[in-house]
Amino acid sequence: MMGITMPASSYDTTSHPFLRLATYGMAVVMALLHVFVTFRGLESESGMEQAVVARELARGQGWRSLVARPHEAALLESNGRKLDLAAMPAMTQPPVQSLIWAPLFQVLRRHQLFEPTRGGSIYLLDRAVACVGATFFLLAIVWTHGAARRLFDETVAGLTALCLLVCEPLWRLSVSGSPAALLVMLFALAFRLGVSAQVRLTAGQGILPQAFGMGWVAAIMVLTDWMAVWLVLGLLLGCALTWRGAKGALFIMGLLPLLGVAAWGVWLTRQCGDPLGGAKALFQAHLLPTPPSLLLRHFSLSVPPVVADDLIRKLLVNWRDQLASGYAYLGMLAPAVLFFPALLHRFRRGEAQRCCQALGITLAGLALGMGLLGLPDQAEDDHALYLVLTPAMVVFGCAMLAVLWSRLQGPGQGRGFWVRQGYAVLAMVLSALPMLASLPAEVKMGLVMRGRIPPHWPPYVPDRVTFVRRMLEPGEVVFSDAPWFVAWYADMPCMWLPVKRSDFALLTEKIEAAGSPVAGIVVTPLSARVNHLHEAFEGPYREWPDLIFRGPMLALDREFLPHPDFKYKVPLPLVAVSVGSRENLSMMMTFYTDRIRSLK
Repeated sequence: MMGITMPASSYDTTSHPFLRLATYGMAVVMALLHVFVTFRGLESESGMEQAVVARELARGQGWRSLVARPHEAALLESNGRKLDLAAMPAMTQPPVQSLIWAPLFQVLRRHQLFEPTRGGSIYLLDRAVACVGATFFLLAIVWTHGAARRLFDETVAGLTALCLLVCEPLWRLSVSGSPAALLVMLFALAFRLGVSAQVRLTAGQGILPQAFGMGWVAAIMVLTDWMAVWLVLGLLLGCALTWRGAKGALFIMGLLPLLGVAAWGVWLTRQCGDPLGGAKALFQAHLLPTPPSLLLRHFSLSVPPVVADDLIRKLLVNWRDQLASGYAYLGMLAPAVLFFPALLHRFRRGEAQRCCQALGITLAGLALGMGLLGLPDQAEDDHALYLVLTPAMVVFGCAMLAVLWSRLQGPGQGRGFWVRQGYAVLAMVLSALPMLASLPAEVKMGLVMRGRIPPHWPPYVPDRVTFVRRMLEPGEVVFSDAPWFVAWYADMPCMWLPVKRSDFALLTEKIEAAGSPVAGIVVTPLSARVNHLHEAFEGPYREWPDLIFRGPMLALDREFLPHPDFKYKVPLPLVAVSVGSRENLSMMMTFYTDRIRSLK
């Protein structure tokens, strides 16, 4: 069998204390930079909504959300419950991340209301979420380093840790608020336990503690992001095919996530009559050409029939698109790409070989789920979970790179630095390219702007949406094309703008019958985000062209008249841009309401 042969690391598997100290210092510096210097607020839609739930928990309001969807309203109605936006149960997002954040938000209860005029443009709770996410990422690096050291040696483990530390996409994910940031840490822990199990199996020892730990981690992963179901299924299959004579351990590992999902399903059934709650639309979208966002915006529980030909075509198209952007999905980490040739290599240690195969099976299971769902926002999509596997893939990629480098050098090349560590330099430089291209400019801007660093625009400007809260009367609610954004920063109930205008009228009637007057609609650049102009009239907001185009058209002294019977005709600009000396302001983010309102 072939093994890993490196000129120097085969003899010395320990690292110099100075190098370890430098690595620890680099980790701390990178975390501080991304949390306190370059941080521009949360980016993740799911993260914002889960933060809303956590804030409500911290206030003692129970498990409820200020974000509402037409699909959730239909679920409540079918269960005989009243539609009350001020007391909507949180039945679409999984619970784990909100439960983690809630105690922290309770400690920061004095800062729960976002006041940009006092605390700057960055919401303090956003920065708290970023601190937690950065901690998760550092823990993921620690556990991945431990797994790499157990399988190979300190050289491969240290190179893996350094490549992860300079991975800008992973750092951005860690401070975005996305549940995938927590999944990165959880899968790193599962990978570490899986490596320990493989080593013990090779030694003929029992693995029940490792299986029990992996089962708990799998349960937490499923309750962190519903798409982690595919991750867990792949992990279970990988362990089943590589754990020899460990049926009892596999049973325990599979039972725990099943029990966790069942317990949450019981709670959801009590709230809305469906064990999947609003997440049912996400799983229905796997079998339909319709994205889950459209299903959630319909005030209906009916779905079109499944067409096998369309499903296969959708799967193949999604795989084609994901393969074309594969480098971005892997965090632009060069060693991660070498994981695929590592699958074909026969490592000297059997446990390393089996761990690599199990990881490949897990990746295949995840790819099936990603292909069935689709990732319209590509690597920026909330459901793009390929990055969760990247740290583990880097372990085998670095090991494979060491093998290829040693063979490239050949015998009799001496033991100079380039011969011994040239592959590590190449891996580090290639992995750090995205960070080198963006971080210096962002650090400079962060140090100069400080608390006034520009947000993620488009589509979000957190301090401007707080104006909506100050213009409303007590009890009033709004609709929006980005309800997670409005609910989190403006701290008010918000319903997702439905697909059909007829549903909007019906929902408005039901909401107002529950005692919550509808004040208007907040429109952001999200609804106008199209590649071609005609898509705005054929896409998900095709019935709302007056809201999408009216703000930009007013800048050209042209009026895009709303429907005659539409109540909310008064545009109040939240973000406006001048387009010329003779034109008016282009209203890029607008609050459409029923009358002129003033700030309170």
